Amino acid sequence: MSNAPDVLLGDIPPFRAVVRSATDASATTVTADDSGTLFVNLSTSVHTYTLPTITLGKGKVWHFHNAESTETLVITGGTASVLMGGADGNLATTITSDQVAGESTTIICDGTYYYALESNGTWTAT
Repeated sequence: MSNAPDVLLGDIPPFRAVVRSATDASATTVTADDSGTLFVNLSTSVHTYTLPTITLGKGKVWHFHNAESTETLVITGGTASVLMGGADGNLATTITSDQVAGESTTIICDGTYYYALESNGTWTAT
């Protein structure tokens, strides 16, 4: 049995674009083509980012930054219990930042799960 990965993430650029959210409560659907994008939350209401299906997310990476101190940023895997992250590290359907400007995380996908890495601040998994 080999421990060699079937998904290599080495060729992904750190950031390929920056997308700023609306300042309202509208949600953002993240696509596989958005891989490498930094999503900046400017919403003064809860803003939810929905990741693509696990199959489409394989080998992709997205960055999220909460620039609003009065609301949270929510990331959902779109399917129950496919997102690993938050303070407890358990599988979850969503992870949510605190209401603190500067909280950020990077999400990668191996085709089985999404992983919240390099998280800054407190993220809650539900």
